[in-house]
Amino acid sequence: MWDAPEPEPEEPEPGCEVPCSASCHAQRVLQTLNAYRRSGTLTDVLLRAGGRYFSCYLAALSAGCVYFCILFAAFWLASLAERCGRVLRQAFAEVAHHADFLELAPEEVAALLADPALGVAREEAVFEAAMRWVRHDAPARRGQLRRLLEHVRLPLLAPAYFLEKVEADELLQACGECRPLLLEARACFILGREASELRARPRRFMDLAEVIVVIGGCDRKGLLKLPFADAYHPESQRWTSLPSLPGYTRSEFAACALRNDIYVSGGHINSRDVWMFSSHLHTWIKVASLHKGRWRHKMAAVQGQLFAVGGFDGLRRLSSVERYDPFSNTWAVTAPLLEAVSSAAVAPCVGQLFVIGGARQDGGNTNKVQCFDPKEDHWSLRSPAPFSQRCLEAVSLEDTIYVVGGLMDKIFTYDPGTDVWGEAAVLPSPVESCGMTVCDGKVHILGGRDDHGESTNRVFTFDPSSGQVEAQPSLQRCTSSHGCVTIVQSLGR
Repeated sequence: MWDAPEPEPEEPEPGCEVPCSASCHAQRVLQTLNAYRRSGTLTDVLLRAGGRYFSCYLAALSAGCVYFCILFAAFWLASLAERCGRVLRQAFAEVAHHADFLELAPEEVAALLADPALGVAREEAVFEAAMRWVRHDAPARRGQLRRLLEHVRLPLLAPAYFLEKVEADELLQACGECRPLLLEARACFILGREASELRARPRRFMDLAEVIVVIGGCDRKGLLKLPFADAYHPESQRWTSLPSLPGYTRSEFAACALRNDIYVSGGHINSRDVWMFSSHLHTWIKVASLHKGRWRHKMAAVQGQLFAVGGFDGLRRLSSVERYDPFSNTWAVTAPLLEAVSSAAVAPCVGQLFVIGGARQDGGNTNKVQCFDPKEDHWSLRSPAPFSQRCLEAVSLEDTIYVVGGLMDKIFTYDPGTDVWGEAAVLPSPVESCGMTVCDGKVHILGGRDDHGESTNRVFTFDPSSGQVEAQPSLQRCTSSHGCVTIVQSLGR
């Protein structure tokens, strides 16, 4: 039998790969991969099946099973999209000038503008990007103005820029839906920002940032009055020393922020002194004195004015209330409390002032909630608190009041709209006479006295969105009965 000669192997075309057809080679590759898999060498995916875990190779699973091929492809695309989105946000100042930005859908632009981690140094860049997108096709896009402007943090614009570039803009002037946002920003410039307002909070990568200022207080044993004033930036966990309050140290004073300045009053029996820390000048300035000396009282800002509420004069609890006008630098007497109290919790919310609990004249504690309407100059009682305590603190965030202190281990909530009390979370331990403020959308609880009567340096945050309490880095020193407020400060200062 004649055997036909075997054909000559064809030469591969340049640039083409020759598949390996030898079974021994394929078997050797699979055996090596399996040995690698058993030892965990170079594996890139972990599967769980029947309670057991298997280290595998993404490429091998995809090649042998259509299901895994589709699954991993989708995961890779989602991961790629996430990375691209992150780069887009971080480089927003440059991306916003690219032609492709002008072709984004309205919901994509709104999502970008709403991101708190947008990579901009100043909010002017965000406003200009929004207006550039609208003007690219103004007839079709002017209906999106309100939707986009909601995500621009107008109170963070320079006042002169807001006046010249925003309020004078013809598109915005013709947009009736935008007017409430412009009025809100104007009120913020005149009366001061509310820490609970999202549009007043700096974005994460801005030159500006919210910082917590801790002022004075008592040392661990309560014997020494601390002279320090320090600013804390939670994002970087950095402390910065501020000028100390001049003249003398004090405790159980009242502290409050108004128009990004810090006011401190009292601190001694019958003390009428009021000092203002100017965040612009970075110094303390003495302003008009209170009519009535007071101690263990509280101050709060409502509609651009300060209110000094209640307190103790060494002989009796006070029902008197005074109102401070920063433009005229004068104090005026307003309607008195329905019940005289000291060491109460005081917080502004929905344009009103709420005084919660506190010590009564007879030495006992009250659970009364006294509400003041500045427009009517009138006090009324609301639903009583589920506790009768003193040495309380309160803040408001998104139309809800949060109360801690009184050696309680819970965070209580009060909703002025429904007049209903609730419990938000449990603290790791009881505390009183602590610092409490809102920063970056969270409630911060700093220092205070524990159930042994000693000051602590512990710090906790409560996040209303998750309902979780988390421990934070400690204060620089143990302190209680101190001032604690939030202001906006340049990180370069």
